[in-house]
Amino acid sequence: MKQIKRFKATVMLSIPLMLAQGCMTTQQDTSHSSHLTMLHDYTLYDANNEQPITTKKLTEKLKNADVIFVGEYHSHSASHLLQANLLPLIFQQNPKLKLSFEQFTRDKQHILNQYLNNEIGEQTLIKQADAWDNYQSDYRPLVEFARENKLDAIAANTPLSVVRCIARKGPEYIKEFTASQKKWVAEDITTSSSAYQEKFMAAMSHHGSKTTKSSPVKLSNSFYAQLARDNTMAESIFNALKQSENSQVIHFNGAFHSNYHLGTVDALKRLDPDLKITVISPQFINDQIDWSVGDFVYTIKPLPERYINKENLNLAVKAMMEKRKLTQCKL
Repeated sequence: MKQIKRFKATVMLSIPLMLAQGCMTTQQDTSHSSHLTMLHDYTLYDANNEQPITTKKLTEKLKNADVIFVGEYHSHSASHLLQANLLPLIFQQNPKLKLSFEQFTRDKQHILNQYLNNEIGEQTLIKQADAWDNYQSDYRPLVEFARENKLDAIAANTPLSVVRCIARKGPEYIKEFTASQKKWVAEDITTSSSAYQEKFMAAMSHHGSKTTKSSPVKLSNSFYAQLARDNTMAESIFNALKQSENSQVIHFNGAFHSNYHLGTVDALKRLDPDLKITVISPQFINDQIDWSVGDFVYTIKPLPERYINKENLNLAVKAMMEKRKLTQCKL
């Protein structure tokens, strides 16, 4: 039950972004939907020429990338199937491949290492590393590939407890961390592009609560909490690249963290502007494709509507926000 609660807490903190991804649609574009039959189907496109591309051809184009971001819609079977299909092909091109996960946090790196070294079993990994509720269905194939091929896997993210405390108390609260706790989060979490901030604020306000005098401060703290994730993941990837020459990192994260080369991608570019970074982003087939969202795009079928009645949606968001108020800042 502990890992399920952790997963739900993570979802609660990011629910406005997840809902925005599912609700913000544009003009319908049926030309990209006719050949997607099952929910796990996807079609890959090269955003440069807006033409379909095979998985093999995409893999070849990824050969010279230092870092590959594969954006996902969490729990969408098509996103996770693409990741599983790409991983062995990329590994064949570069055996020095490293995997990086949003799901796992820095404070659990030693546990992930123990599993990769066959020192603990899967249930111990799931429980002690606070794996997400969908680990076994969606991420197990990736971790197992790393374990079987003796690849490094990076627990890239900052702990949920840190995110929660920053969201409640602001980035200044990090100064109160112990020396060991400060290692759980990036040294700089305050820098971001204005474009990313605008997209984040738009997503938050799309499903936000009523405006009050304190709302701007709370919204700002929520943005810093988001930046804590982005900058920590970027710093983790940067550190991993420094550890071994000619290595390549494939990072798996929610699409919002890497869309438009913003978020984690932007943070990584600030750490090393010379890195060659490639972004792969999902697009729902009912949306007109935004070719600027990534270097490569994969179209997927939408998930079933979580809510059809807007009143039910608002009630669900309100209930989650009220529950979130009851959570405490505790490291």
